[in-house]
Amino acid sequence: MVAPCLVVVGGVTFMSQLAGSLLAVVYALVTGFVVYGVIVKVWGLRMTEEEEFRGSDLTYHKITAYPEDHIS
Repeated sequence: MVAPCLVVVGGVTFMSQLAGSLLAVVYALVTGFVVYGVIVKVWGLRMTEEEEFRGSDLTYHKITAYPEDHIS
């Protein structure tokens, strides 16, 4: 006989729920790292050194971070 605290609704034990949850976490981590690796190899996530120096505002959005600097 199984202890009542180990059987949950539907007859699924706590250990099987724990194993399923851990498997889901491992699957999500592995899949996430694979997708991240593909994105880095195909498109890249870093800006070049020149783009970093200019800043992402000018590089990507073509605006300055402080527009009041250009007001006369």
